[in-house]
Amino acid sequence: MHPILFTIGNFSFRFYGLMIAIGTLVAFWFVTTKKKDIALTDDDLLDLLLWLIVICILGAKIVYILTHNPMYYIQNPKDIISGSGLSFIGIVIFGLGTTWFYAKKKKVNFFALIDILSPSVMIGYAIGRIGCFLNGCCFGLPTDSWVGFRFITVDPYPRYPTQLFIAASAIVAFFLLQAIYKRKKFHGLIFGWFLVLYSIITFIVGFYRDMPRYFSLQLTLNQYSTFLIVPIAICILVYGSKFQQMIQSQGKTKEGSVEVWDKSTFKEEDNETILQ
Repeated sequence: MHPILFTIGNFSFRFYGLMIAIGTLVAFWFVTTKKKDIALTDDDLLDLLLWLIVICILGAKIVYILTHNPMYYIQNPKDIISGSGLSFIGIVIFGLGTTWFYAKKKKVNFFALIDILSPSVMIGYAIGRIGCFLNGCCFGLPTDSWVGFRFITVDPYPRYPTQLFIAASAIVAFFLLQAIYKRKKFHGLIFGWFLVLYSIITFIVGFYRDMPRYFSLQLTLNQYSTFLIVPIAICILVYGSKFQQMIQSQGKTKEGSVEVWDKSTFKEEDNETILQ
């Protein structure tokens, strides 16, 4: 665990911030490789990225404070602006809202855009969790297992490195989303599976994380959130598969855009390339 990258005067640069920055850049690069699948330019994507960075950081901090002892932050307001303490679910919630407004502004299909963003968010999530490990936050429960790691700023006992569990799982999920993307049949398919995979990772790793547990099931708030996320994901997948038909194109326009048709009005003779 090495939270401090280097120090200049009284200001310390942390590995956590570095990994978040690397994750953001990698995610943005990945999105630009998919720009042919939607009618947006590099400038458009950069504009979206800047909005997402600002709003998602604010959202991640707000959700983290609300779910991690808000009274502490009321009594210690200076800790609100600390570099650590970000909620990934906050990033997702506020990121979805930002993306929806941006899709409306640019007049592009929201689910087509979010499908492109989903794998990049997953790989960024993996890199960010490595930052959590280096920072010594988001650690797991004490363990005698060989996988135990000592977070010396917490206590001398070995703990599950749940940050690395999540990072490894998210990398696997990223490649799964990539494989699904290549066989994409309708807009929203990738986002739906993103929510499912995120929920699986969160629910399983939650049993090993050192977090408050609530109610009779003794689950974390993150685990309980999956009870809402999974049904939403299923609705997106069922709706998309039932009511949307992606017209397969042998040759794409420069933007590579495709049109989504309602199956109820789709006829066999309409199965042709749609140029926009």
